[in-house]
Amino acid sequence: MTRVDEFNSFYSSTFSEAVQVTYAVSGDRQVAFEATVDAYRRAWRDWSKIRDRHPLSYVRNEAWKLTALSRGTHPLRRRNESDSDTRLLSALHDLSVDDRRLIVLMTLGNTDLEEASREVGLPAEEGIENVTTALTRLEQSLGESIDAIERRMHGLSTVTAQLDVPSAAAIRTAARRGRQRNTVLLVAAAIALIFAGGFVATDGDALATSADLPRREKIGAERPDVVLDAQKVDAGNLLAPKQLSLLDPTRTWVTEGTDDSVANTTPYATCPTKRFADPDPLKVFVRTFTADGVGNARVAQAIEVSSSDAVATEAYQRLVQWYSDCEHPRVQLVAAYTVQRPFGDFTILSLRSHRSPERSFTVGFSHSGTITSTLVHEVDGAKGPSIQAFAQELNASVAKVCKDSGGECSDTIEVRRTDPPPTTESPSFLGIVDLPPIADIDNVWAGAPFSAETNPAATQCDKATYGSKSVLKADSRVYVLYQATELPPEFGVAETTARFASEKKAKSFVEKITGRVDDCGREILSATVDQRRKVDLPSASGVVWRVGFEVEGGKTVHYRTAIVRRGADVAQVTFTPSGKYDISRAEFLAIAQRAATRLKYATD
Repeated sequence: MTRVDEFNSFYSSTFSEAVQVTYAVSGDRQVAFEATVDAYRRAWRDWSKIRDRHPLSYVRNEAWKLTALSRGTHPLRRRNESDSDTRLLSALHDLSVDDRRLIVLMTLGNTDLEEASREVGLPAEEGIENVTTALTRLEQSLGESIDAIERRMHGLSTVTAQLDVPSAAAIRTAARRGRQRNTVLLVAAAIALIFAGGFVATDGDALATSADLPRREKIGAERPDVVLDAQKVDAGNLLAPKQLSLLDPTRTWVTEGTDDSVANTTPYATCPTKRFADPDPLKVFVRTFTADGVGNARVAQAIEVSSSDAVATEAYQRLVQWYSDCEHPRVQLVAAYTVQRPFGDFTILSLRSHRSPERSFTVGFSHSGTITSTLVHEVDGAKGPSIQAFAQELNASVAKVCKDSGGECSDTIEVRRTDPPPTTESPSFLGIVDLPPIADIDNVWAGAPFSAETNPAATQCDKATYGSKSVLKADSRVYVLYQATELPPEFGVAETTARFASEKKAKSFVEKITGRVDDCGREILSATVDQRRKVDLPSASGVVWRVGFEVEGGKTVHYRTAIVRRGADVAQVTFTPSGKYDISRAEFLAIAQRAATRLKYATD
C-alpha cells in the first residue's frame, strides 16, 4: 500500500469518530469540524513520523489544541443548534478539560481507560480517580445514571453526522499549500526583520552598525533577549546535593537522577496532573535527590523553560492550581506561605498525607523571567523542614537560573503565613484538600452543589435560613467520601455560604445564630451543646460547637457545626459523624477556620 493509500484509508475510517470526539470536548460543531480537518492536514504533513505511532491519537490531540485556541468553544457561547444536547454539553464543560477528555475518549472515542489516560497525559491510576469523580459529578449534575449519560453521549454523534466531509485528496492538497505558504511567510518575515532592523538602527544607512551610534541612541536597544538567554539554561542550573543542607543539616543528600526529556509525562510529585505545566516548553529539567537517615526523605526540583515571560507566568499559576485542587485520598493542605521578594513573590504550600506512613510535603513555586521552578520536599512524619529554611532553599534554586532567564534577582526575602490559593471549582467553599481524613477510610472526598433553600448545613438548634431580603445570594455544597460503603448515607459535611447586603447585616445574622445555638440546651430538653470554641482570625470570626440530641434508646447523636463571617460573607458548616467515623474538636475548628479564609474568594 502506498503512502497516499495508507493516509486515505486512515482518513476515511477515522474522520467520523475524530470529529465526534472533538465536538463533545469543545461543544461547537463548526469549530470542531474546522479543527478536525486542520488536524488531518497536519497529520498528512507528518505522516511519515506518526503513521506507526497512534495516528488517531495524534489527530485527536491536535484537534483539541486547535479548539482550545477558539473563543467559540464554550457551550454557552456556541451557535444555537436545534439538534444539540445543550444540557449535556454544559455539564461536560463544567468538568476540567482533562476529565472531559477522558470521559469523551472512553465513550465516543472507543478507548479503554489506560489508553485514554495516556492520551490525556495522566498515569492510569490517576485517570481512574479522575474518571470516577467526573462521572459522579455528571450523574449529580444531570440527575441520571451512567448508562443514561453514555447513551446521551453517543447521541451527540447525530450533530456531526450532517457535516460534509472533504475528500482525502482535498486534505492532502490543503496541507501541501499550507506548508508552502508557511515557508514563504517565514522567509518574507525574516527578510523584513533584517531590513527593518537595519534601517531603524542606522537611520537610512544600511551599512552602518550599532557600534557607530551615539550611546544615547543605543539605550533600550540592548535589552536581553529572554528567549536566547533561556537557551543557556542547562542541568548546571539545578541545585547540587550539598546545597540541600539547609533543609536538614543532619542528612547527606545524593543525586538520584536528572531527566531532560520533554516526552516524559509522568508526574514527579503527588498532586500534579501532568509532569510539566507549560504544554510546549523549550527545555525541561527534573532532578531528584535522596538522603540517608530515617524518614525516607526525598527532594525533586523541576525547571521549565518557556517561550516568553507570559507563558511562564501561566505555567506558574497552573502549578499552584494543581496543588490547591489536589484530590488524593487522605491528602490535606496544612498551610500556605508567601515568600515576599522585591521582584515578585513566591508561594509555598505545606501538605500532609495521612496514609501509612504519614508523610509531609513542602512545595515551593518560583517564577523568574521565562523560567518556572518547582521544589518539592517529602519526608515521613508530621513535620517537614522549617518554612524559613525551605524558603531560603527555594530562593537559592531561583538564583541559579535568574540571570539566564531574563528575570530579576534578589537575596532579600520575607516569609509570611497567608491564605491558601483559590481552588478552581467553587473557590469560596471548602476545597477537597481542606477536608481531614476519616478513621482508616482511604477514599477521596467529593463535593457537589446543593440547594441553599433547604440549607443542608442547618441543625435543629440554629434553624438557619437564607431567604431573607438582606441575603443577596446563597449557595450550598455537600461533601461525602466517595464510594466509602462502610459509611451511612447521613455521614458527610454540608456548607452554605451567603453574601449579605452589608457587613452589619451579616454580623447581626451571625449573632442571632450564635445565640440560638448557645441557648439550644435550654430551649430543647433533649439537646446538649458543648466544645464551644471561637474562630478568631485577623480578617474573620465565628464560633464552633458540638451539638447532641438524645434519641430513642437513650443514645445521643452528635453534630459539629460552625458559623463564620468575613466582611459581608457568611459560611455555615455542619459535620455529621457516625460512631467511630468522627473528627476531633481541633480538626473541626481547623475546617471552620479554612471555611472562613475561603470566603476571601466570594464574588458578587
